[in-house]
Amino acid sequence: MKPKSKPNPQISQLTPIVSGRSRGRGIILILIPLLNLSYSLALPFHCYFIIRSMFRSKPIEIKEEPPPSQNEEDKRNAFIDYARQSGLLLEDWHRDSLLVPSRRGNTSYFLSGSSSSKNLRCLPTDGSVVHLKSSLFEGKIITRIRDDHLDDQASNKYFRHRSRQYNWIVQGKFLHRTRFDDVITGQEFERPFRNKPSSQTVQSLLGMLKSKLPDSFECDFLSDTPFFQHPLLAGCQHFRIDKANDLNKSSTQDELHGLGADGNIKEDTSLLNDDNIPKDGAGRRKFFSKQSNLSRFFFEPDMVYTFDFFSNYFSPSTFSLEIGPMSIDLVPYFNGFPLFLSMAKDKSSGEYLWATEIWHKRLLNYQETPGRLSRWCW
Repeated sequence: MKPKSKPNPQISQLTPIVSGRSRGRGIILILIPLLNLSYSLALPFHCYFIIRSMFRSKPIEIKEEPPPSQNEEDKRNAFIDYARQSGLLLEDWHRDSLLVPSRRGNTSYFLSGSSSSKNLRCLPTDGSVVHLKSSLFEGKIITRIRDDHLDDQASNKYFRHRSRQYNWIVQGKFLHRTRFDDVITGQEFERPFRNKPSSQTVQSLLGMLKSKLPDSFECDFLSDTPFFQHPLLAGCQHFRIDKANDLNKSSTQDELHGLGADGNIKEDTSLLNDDNIPKDGAGRRKFFSKQSNLSRFFFEPDMVYTFDFFSNYFSPSTFSLEIGPMSIDLVPYFNGFPLFLSMAKDKSSGEYLWATEIWHKRLLNYQETPGRLSRWCW
């Protein structure tokens, strides 16, 4: 067995990833769990096609690439510039993964305290409160990543007996009145995917998921700048609304209001004054998957909103999808580009309310070879 290549920490020495052939459906099957919208429907198809691909396809042959064309060189330089602008420094890499404020959300500021003026370069992943400010939103955020802090009892307690891989919670106020359907989340890439599927494969899989996706779900997996997006309220598992004046009297700056003993935010949408909205998170997500329901409500500046989001499949600590005993390495498919870990965006203006990115050391190693679509980890 050949030893794994070690990541090259020098961003300036990055070279293009070695190319390999893979089933075209691979990237779409990888993205389905990232949508975090339709697990019950997506997972059976996801596992079926992956297992079939693994047993029916031949091993990938790795071939040497010819010297990069000018277009490839431009793309490589663009990525190097992006990595530098993200402020990645060697002394920050205490673990394999690193959470940073996204350069794409450059109007957002993440502060260590409510009165602090120092913008954090990298963000804690142990559930510590970080204050955030932008031109559209101000509040606080916590992030928890599985296996990032094995000696942290509070973090380990949250993940114990759960399949969750990470969690983020944002609590704060909108600075302008904003309609519910104008606030979106999702993923955006400034580099094309590798191993692109055919447009027919994309349409077939999206057709299977159509009944489970929000009305306003949008995506383009085949362009040079792939993306998918959907309303924030159709994605977060727990959501609550409180009056800002009430919280000013009762809560402290470094705590989240409405946090239960199980680490989840307690769902509460009673201030929307609509009995048709289900009281549970799953029902509320389904209700707000309809454009006609979303467009009737606004985020008001005199209220405090809390969004609680978790994922069962994407592991930031390994940058892979973990599905039972099976693990799928994402590094070769996203072409060296990081993922948003938390993100909210104003659809009308294109401005971010907040945005954080998760990097992994292997993203900086462009000599990483793709290998198979999937591997078994027992």
